[in-house]
Amino acid sequence: MPEGGTPAGCLRAVHLSISVEKSEWGMPQVDYLGHKVPQHGLQANPKNLKSLTTLEFPRALKGLQSFLGSLNYYHRFIPDSAVYATTLYALTESDFGEYETTPGVREQEKRRHALRAFEILKSKLAMTPMLKHFDTEREPVVIVYANDWAIAAVLAQVRGDVCMPVKFTSRCLKPNELNYNIVEKEILALLRALNECFAMQAGQTVRVLTRHMTLVWLFRSKGL
Repeated sequence: MPEGGTPAGCLRAVHLSISVEKSEWGMPQVDYLGHKVPQHGLQANPKNLKSLTTLEFPRALKGLQSFLGSLNYYHRFIPDSAVYATTLYALTESDFGEYETTPGVREQEKRRHALRAFEILKSKLAMTPMLKHFDTEREPVVIVYANDWAIAAVLAQVRGDVCMPVKFTSRCLKPNELNYNIVEKEILALLRALNECFAMQAGQTVRVLTRHMTLVWLFRSKGL
């Protein structure tokens, strides 16, 4: 670090200035943009999550879109968020109208799945874990998951005997990806984790945990 690694030296090196009178030093935790940043990790601020975890299922598409937008802001804290959010993204304005007027069996079934996904996502929001800061001295571990309509992965590192999460990531599958076999979908999940967390994993050996041995065989292939 420049100038012996002092805070003032680091700031001067990148041409930043601060107001000493408005600054606080040696804080064990900082609140920033809906997050809590303690010494050892990153947390979603429970106060900001309360309005989401107590929300009733929206009666209109606009309200649902607002919920999904907030969910996306905290997606890095939510395991498999896209696995459940896909059901909600599939709803249209007509789905709300049909249920309010003459709900048939199909509409009731769709509504039931949407309500279940909505409640699961709220419970996941209420239990968001602390994400540990990435430690360059520890081996990165990527755990992948895929189903018929979404992929998910978590970047983690072993601390003690436990894999502690650094970041969760997931997304819905694109139409052309829905017909991929499960191994191909897990590869998509792995590529997403490697791409989103490239700066942290570059130059390191990454351990990948998967449910399918076919993916293990692929990495041992001499053709790679």
